[in-house]
Amino acid sequence: MNTRGSEWRKWDLHVHTASSYDHKYKSADSDDLLVKAWRDNEIAAVAITDHFLIDADRITKLKQLAPEMTILPGIELRCDKGTSNLHVIIIFPEQDLHKLANKFNVLMRDTKAKNKEDDNIIYWDYNEIITFAKDCKGIITVHAGKKDKGIDDGITNHLEVNMAIKAEIAENTDMFEMGKINDLSTYNEHVFKKIKRKPMIVCSDNHDPRNYIIRENLWIKADTTFQGLLQAIKEPSLRFFVGEMPPKKKIINDNGDKFIDSISIKGSNSSDTWFDDEILLSSDLVTIIGNKGNGKSALADIIGHSGNTHNTKRFSFLSTDRFNQKPEYLGKDYNVTLRWKNGVEEKKALFPIDNNAQLEKVKYLPQQYIEYVCNDLKDGFKEEIERLIFDYLPREEKLGMSTLTDLIKYLTSNLLMEIDSNKGTLKQINEEIINKEIKITDSEKQILKMSIEDLQKQLEQENTNKPKDVIKPNIDPNVEKKLNALNNTIENLKSQIQIKEDALENLSKKLHVIETTIQQIVQTRNNFEEWLKKVNDNLQSNGIEEIITVSLVVNYDKLRLLKGNIEKQITSIKTEVSTIENDQKDGLLILKLKEAQLEVAKITGSLSQAELNYQNYLQDLTKWREKIAKISEQINKLREETKILEEDIPNRLEELYALRKQVLEKIYLLKKEIVEKYAQKYSYINKAINELEMKKSEKPSIEISFYLERDSMERAILNYINQNIKSIFRGKEQATENLSALLETIDINNFDSIFASLENIENELKKSASDYNKVFIDKLEFFNNLYGLDYIKINYELKLGDKHLNKLSPGERGLLLLIFYLILDKENSPLIIDQPEDNLDNQSVYDKLVPYIIKAKDKRQIIIVTHNPNIAVACDSEQVIYSGMDKENLQIKYHYGSMESEKISNYVVDVLEGTMPAFEKRSDAYTR
Repeated sequence: MNTRGSEWRKWDLHVHTASSYDHKYKSADSDDLLVKAWRDNEIAAVAITDHFLIDADRITKLKQLAPEMTILPGIELRCDKGTSNLHVIIIFPEQDLHKLANKFNVLMRDTKAKNKEDDNIIYWDYNEIITFAKDCKGIITVHAGKKDKGIDDGITNHLEVNMAIKAEIAENTDMFEMGKINDLSTYNEHVFKKIKRKPMIVCSDNHDPRNYIIRENLWIKADTTFQGLLQAIKEPSLRFFVGEMPPKKKIINDNGDKFIDSISIKGSNSSDTWFDDEILLSSDLVTIIGNKGNGKSALADIIGHSGNTHNTKRFSFLSTDRFNQKPEYLGKDYNVTLRWKNGVEEKKALFPIDNNAQLEKVKYLPQQYIEYVCNDLKDGFKEEIERLIFDYLPREEKLGMSTLTDLIKYLTSNLLMEIDSNKGTLKQINEEIINKEIKITDSEKQILKMSIEDLQKQLEQENTNKPKDVIKPNIDPNVEKKLNALNNTIENLKSQIQIKEDALENLSKKLHVIETTIQQIVQTRNNFEEWLKKVNDNLQSNGIEEIITVSLVVNYDKLRLLKGNIEKQITSIKTEVSTIENDQKDGLLILKLKEAQLEVAKITGSLSQAELNYQNYLQDLTKWREKIAKISEQINKLREETKILEEDIPNRLEELYALRKQVLEKIYLLKKEIVEKYAQKYSYINKAINELEMKKSEKPSIEISFYLERDSMERAILNYINQNIKSIFRGKEQATENLSALLETIDINNFDSIFASLENIENELKKSASDYNKVFIDKLEFFNNLYGLDYIKINYELKLGDKHLNKLSPGERGLLLLIFYLILDKENSPLIIDQPEDNLDNQSVYDKLVPYIIKAKDKRQIIIVTHNPNIAVACDSEQVIYSGMDKENLQIKYHYGSMESEKISNYVVDVLEGTMPAFEKRSDAYTR
């Protein structure tokens, strides 16, 4: 028995010796040359198929010459089928060769043969051959394809009777021997659509050891025993390969660091008896079986630990709750040595078990880990799926990132910056909208109207308050002339001061704008330089030496010159109109004004009472006229403001509303670009999933889309509403219900639908609020959040068929995770799984899990702990490890080999089927 299990080896199942009547070389060294040819071609097992006899002595001699090889007895016979006598080969089990030879001679050669005296024309009835083969428990092979004397050579497809003959032959045939490799594709394409698939082989059909020609290598994955061949025949697609080398064998040869060759578990002292094993592992599918509590998971944990798995927190055997309990920490007394196919050996103790600082060389899915991930919908399952998706990306698509999250963040950083920039613009627009909406409210208009009415009343009243005329007295002409001149001077000075003050206000505004602009220019230049440095640093850190050179030229010399001129003008004006009250010094014009007013006061102080009354009258008249002019100017200003409120601001608001929609659409489209970035990366995994041969209802899929995070939207809106004020958002429960109702018709994938819903929320709030302005806690933040679209999230939705992730049972989630690992995980390191069938019924295991395990073992080494026969048997395990435990002496022992070996076969039946009588009883019950 080969303990490593079923392995790919070269076989030749059609070899003639010198005992064949038509052999071309019958010299004494014929057998030696034949054995040498086998060794030169690295043949591991052969079948001696001499024409019309079984030469027991020669086969015995060949076994002695090549004890390392398996040499099966066989025979090639002619039958009565076909126009050129179809050739049938029987390969027999290892047995008493002389007894077999005598049985053939007596029963077939002497009794059943036609024309037995002449080997050139001897033949048998086809049915007699089949009966003899079955009686001897032999394997039947017929020539097919372009092979001479074959089923297709002698029996055409033209007549229905011929097709019936072919169907009969195929029914009794175990293998088809083809003439050349092209025959295999022909049979796959045409024949096996009509009949059950059979193994196809190409053999040497050698008749001369001096010219031993292998037409094509025949590889069979099995023990080099008759039982191994029988087992292989049950899996024609999985265990037979014709060609240079099976693809999996080539993968193993090219990736010796990815396949475990053996594992040794030893105690440090003779008293450490828990483990004492060295197991040669198959590079294909290894299933670990055994009764409950007999060390199955122990071996899985140990292999995982030796390969530096990071999933140590989910160990079931090596955990600190069991084998590594304190204070003993039994693991420190045992060492595990892992040997890889490339010859590298790695040794470590079974404690401590923290491997996070080590390079993970195997992927281990403990039973507890699968349960944890599949029950953690929020983080665990999603993170694991994202890791597999990221691993599946082509290397060049990963852009040097280490996780899918980092990659998406890197790809979308510019888009997110642009979104933030647009949100800044949106904030400015909302602020202007709010300010202008307040101005055009009815209350504002009413205030303006009332102000105008009040001023008009004042004007009417002032018109009645005109100073009464005073008769001009006789006054010294020189004094009158001087007073008139002084009054004119005062009026001119006041006019000049007003003009200067207006100019000063205008210049101060301009200076502020210029200073702000210059600050923005300097800041922008600094930001640009930082951006350029960041860009070039990023290029250089990725090995790109061609840096970007950009010259940002902002010529604002004229602006700075203008700033200087304005500052001079301001200084100049202030020297004329500054006041001691505001500037600690009176300006020139102010001083002149005060001097003129003082002079007037001196003159009027010396006037007679009549003259003084007249002068006071003139001053009162001037003041009255100024007051009338001022009130009229105020009325005109308020009327202009009213015109602005009624015409200009509404027009501007319409522009702002349109601008807000444009900015909002930009944000939405930028978010869509982010969705496309996600979709592009997820497209690789979706393409791989679509290519899987699965029913649509069972096929996983990933959908990238927007979704409305209602809780986030509710917080964003209602947090800035005073819910004590009457409105549709009054009261917590009622507010939530009303908001949900307003969002019922929203189509998250349609911008116009989104915008219409947001406008509707705003309009309904306006209509329902008893006091619209007081309904807000923070009006600006309310609108920034309402129109900011932060609640529109980007999500990938993992589905199994039409079922969403949150609707899947733990078993279905486990199945989904395992499909990703088995088929879509690009890692080619060993995959170890502890009891993947948990939470799955037997039909799901067989229909949905078995095909993917079979497919996955084509590219990587898989080790599975199982108590399910569908996994061990239906997946055609290359190696089965039986775990048994002497619980009295605390000793775990492992027995291992191929499923076709009798010992392992018995273990499989006893453990997985509950013994053969139990299996047969169930089988009888099913077939009644």
